[in-house]
Amino acid sequence: MNAAAVDSWFKTLSTINLVGAGHALVQALLLVSSKRGNRPANRIMALFLLVLAIGMANGFINILGWYDRWPALSILVGSVILTYGPLFYFYIKAMSGGEFRWQPSQFMHFVPFLLGLAFWSAFWVFRHSGAIPGILARLVRSPWVPVGIMAVIQTAAYASLMIRRLREYSRTIKASYSTLDGINLRWLKWRLAVFVAISIFGLAVIAMVRVDSRLVNVAGQITFFLVALNVFATGYRAMLQPRVFFGPDESGPGKRYQRSSLTTENADLLKARLLETIEREESFLDPQLTLPKLAQTLDIPASHLSQVINEQLRRNFFDFINGYRVEAAKRRLLQPGSRQRKLISLAFECGFNSLATFNRVFKELAGQTPSDYRKKQNSPQA
Repeated sequence: MNAAAVDSWFKTLSTINLVGAGHALVQALLLVSSKRGNRPANRIMALFLLVLAIGMANGFINILGWYDRWPALSILVGSVILTYGPLFYFYIKAMSGGEFRWQPSQFMHFVPFLLGLAFWSAFWVFRHSGAIPGILARLVRSPWVPVGIMAVIQTAAYASLMIRRLREYSRTIKASYSTLDGINLRWLKWRLAVFVAISIFGLAVIAMVRVDSRLVNVAGQITFFLVALNVFATGYRAMLQPRVFFGPDESGPGKRYQRSSLTTENADLLKARLLETIEREESFLDPQLTLPKLAQTLDIPASHLSQVINEQLRRNFFDFINGYRVEAAKRRLLQPGSRQRKLISLAFECGFNSLATFNRVFKELAGQTPSDYRKKQNSPQA
């Protein structure tokens, strides 16, 4: 590809990204003003969109020649990529942990960003100086190298932290909810996977074409564009995500109930009462059943109900309730004429609020899908 074609692509992509930067600012305003969803998470995503807009405007700033007129712009824009990992991590923390508050310790996550600012500042101050020795001179004269290295390390480190956080969230919500539709963050796992893949792709391409600054610029614009699409999708989905209030902390059965006032004798009585009530009233058929709601029905503290389910029944609330729902579904699948019934209507009858959830949970607990179970049980051999 000749130089003219590369420059043309760069200008086109830079213009597209400038439009995207404007969109990012509008979406940031929508998230800040929205009263729907998880508001602390929305504010963090708005901040993420703001710094993303700065990065997306990079190409157009270059075209206008503003870096030559105001070198300080490159100090900020050249380092802003080092804020993406921490902000996306804080966003996931806010989405998966209720309240989120900025604390002094959290600003340590932005040390790489500050180092990036330092490298770019040194570049403009010492770029023509010959007094800097060895490798330090190379880092000062090529600040994008240490920034790129830190970006690679950040991508790996924060991806690991975010995956761990989402796994903890998945375990925690099952302690208090019987239905995860509307509160699960599987969609966010996909957004995270796409974010990591784009980051790796962009850094790899930039590393391969580093000999040509024009191609590096084009690769950077493509990367910004893909990151923006992913972040926009995440931001809009966030406004629809209901806020989750967790039940008791899942820090492990031993520590969790150390201060509990529930005696062994009372726990046995509550267990019998719980099982009798569940089977008599079929509370599990309520698709919106939660641990606090069931505790209110039994007129006992939610912490005591959680303790009984965890310690006496060795299950979490999600598996406990959905075990009853799956058994109810099995009984209906064995009834005469069940082949003519639609699975989705059967799912609603048994307390599930979507066919996808019904299929997934049934397979997890029964080892096969509802349709396979019905076929086997109603076959002539059975």
